[in-house]
Amino acid sequence: MESSSSLKNRSEGDLYPVDLPVLHYSELNTGCEEYLSSVKSDGAMPFTLPHGEKVQVTRKNIGRLPFLREDMSRFILALHTPEDETQVVAVYLQGKWWPIGDVLKTSDKCRHGLVLVESVMERVVLFLLSQVIFGILERPLKDDLYFSTYSLWEHGKILWHNGEAVGFYTIKKRGSLCDGYTGQSYQLPVLDTVFVRSHWRRTGLALQMLEDFCLSQPTEGILGISFPMSTGMYGVCKKYLETHEEERDRLYEVEAPGEWTQRRNVWLNIQLQKLPQDCQRSACGDAEQSPHTFSHETRKPDLEEEGTLQQCGSLVNPKYLSASVKKRPADQIDTKTNCKKAMT
Repeated sequence: MESSSSLKNRSEGDLYPVDLPVLHYSELNTGCEEYLSSVKSDGAMPFTLPHGEKVQVTRKNIGRLPFLREDMSRFILALHTPEDETQVVAVYLQGKWWPIGDVLKTSDKCRHGLVLVESVMERVVLFLLSQVIFGILERPLKDDLYFSTYSLWEHGKILWHNGEAVGFYTIKKRGSLCDGYTGQSYQLPVLDTVFVRSHWRRTGLALQMLEDFCLSQPTEGILGISFPMSTGMYGVCKKYLETHEEERDRLYEVEAPGEWTQRRNVWLNIQLQKLPQDCQRSACGDAEQSPHTFSHETRKPDLEEEGTLQQCGSLVNPKYLSASVKKRPADQIDTKTNCKKAMT
């Protein structure tokens, strides 16, 4: 696993936003007000999407996406289609519009695997993955919870594969504040959120992130996973603990701040079948079985199949989101991204 500060030797060709040298968060808003003024005075201008469709750029279909939890004055301009304010197709960075898909790409061949989020633009990628890609596009239909925006000090890693950001995970470090109200701090490192984009699920990437989390904390005797664990997360933990017996006494499902009375051993829960109801009733072939009784010939439910791998810690109630948010049509998945409207 590499730190972004060690990434060098960029490949030839066009650079994407994450490859550009943005040194401070204030640079994200540089020139935005002037640009909005020019749009208002000059009228509509077309923006061409990668598949050839043109979207008219007007003040009516430009919104602001709050970017940092600590500073709501920091925002990213987002472009949505005139007919649907939930269809975000591009964001304004470095003085130009970028299609959502391009912001999640890199031309740096050294940016591969799990990379620590350090730079400003890497936090933009993390923001888009959690708020736009998962927040609307790939959130399970039955799921009414969302990731909240991350703190500037949130510790996270982005999973890069073939030049594209395909997932991420974040953790709460020991000693970090649980929230901004109680003054309580976490008593142990906690795996807080995990996500793999739909196209790359069922390829072992979630298992890779869980293993990376465990290996990155070699001196910690106990590790946490935020309560409540999802069905998919239990499936991944089961796979991991079946082959890593030494970790069975180390992984706990925990509620903040993680006192002993707030911890439940994950492996013990699996053995006692203390799992989410849908996990216990997961279908496999023509039979319904508990995920920890499947034979090797049957398909086990895993984290990648669930969409949201782990969505326990950083969540926001849907009542704070626009009522107009909805799923994007399947035939538009490669061209547009849904998001709540950010008012200008």
